[in-house]
Amino acid sequence: MRSRLKSASVQQWIFLGVALLVMVQLSWWIRLQVRQSADLLAARIEVLKAGRAEAWQMDSRTVLPYYAAPETVLRRGEIVGQLPKLLPTLPERRKAIETAFPHVAVVESPRALDDPQMVDEAAFLTLRPEPIQELEASRLSTLWKAGLEGAFMAAAVLFGFVLIYRKLAQEMDLKLRQRNFIAAVTHELKTPIASLRVWMETLFQRALSDEQKVKIHTRMDQDLARLAELVSNLLEVARADAGSLEMNAFPLDVAPWLRAVCEGMDQRLGPGSLGMQLNLGQGLWVMADAKQLATVVENLLTNAFKYAHPPRTTTVTLGSSAEEVIIVVQDQGVGIPAKELPRLFQRFYRVGDEMTRQVPGTGIGLFLTREIVERHSGEIRVASRGPGLGSTFTLRLPRIPAPQPGEAPAPSLEGLPR
Repeated sequence: MRSRLKSASVQQWIFLGVALLVMVQLSWWIRLQVRQSADLLAARIEVLKAGRAEAWQMDSRTVLPYYAAPETVLRRGEIVGQLPKLLPTLPERRKAIETAFPHVAVVESPRALDDPQMVDEAAFLTLRPEPIQELEASRLSTLWKAGLEGAFMAAAVLFGFVLIYRKLAQEMDLKLRQRNFIAAVTHELKTPIASLRVWMETLFQRALSDEQKVKIHTRMDQDLARLAELVSNLLEVARADAGSLEMNAFPLDVAPWLRAVCEGMDQRLGPGSLGMQLNLGQGLWVMADAKQLATVVENLLTNAFKYAHPPRTTTVTLGSSAEEVIIVVQDQGVGIPAKELPRLFQRFYRVGDEMTRQVPGTGIGLFLTREIVERHSGEIRVASRGPGLGSTFTLRLPRIPAPQPGEAPAPSLEGLPR
């Protein structure tokens, strides 16, 4: 158990380490995207500013078109040429600039410190806010997209790791339960075999009275019944795993059948040892395999016997709803912790309490019980208020109308405990 807890703790630390590594990687990647997008935005704004500079140069060429006169002559050491061309008006220059450079606007006052002044005019060239806003919106959209993609990838990685972790944990848990099952089966086989050997040696090596022989015969018969029950359960589990659990279903009158099963188990476990209390409703019918369904009730009563200290009180109630027949088996035993309830019907599973570990068993009885109930299209649930407060098993089966005389053969009770 210590090694198992240590292994689970190591797995948890590994999982937390991988999750932290993925989150750090995601954070680094998002920071990189933010930094690169900011650099790209700055570069695009510089391109817009370069266009603004080109607009200023175009305006300068328009305003200052000095052309040398074709008849240029030298007079007294001076060059005499043609006067500058007439300057276009400001509206004409503005229209020309905004047509050639849609992202540049002509304004009366500068909006940025580096906005250039137009030549010979009290006007300035500036960048329109709309292109910059579009670039910023595009940047934010790209960041959101990158962040969502990164979060999705991180979630996918963590989800996959969680699945792998849970699968490995389930495999380890199943392996541990299988190992415990093998140990339990070995013990369950060794105990009656050793007991039978002792009784055989006693019979053949000692002179015994008839009363002693009867007593030994009874004990040997109990050991053989214990072995037969174990082998039968193992075979039934194997058939359930293979999907070949056979059913011979007939209409079954539940009350007399359930009374026979309960009284037979009370005799097998020791008359009065269960402290049986029967509250059986009459006239309730189900379609069932009487022998297999008896295995279900026998397993529940066996658990009520094993996990309760004398004097025991075991209550079996038979009731119904409009569509279901309900069988409730309630004991006053050691109870079941709430965290163990969802796993109680798993193969090879036994409650990990020290008290229950001292009780003989293999962990296949309740698994087989659930398989049989589900093959009857029924449902079985367990409830417990906690350790020391007993357990309640509730079995629900589809209800059928009582058959008319001669409509269906009566189910055979052969092989059921008496």
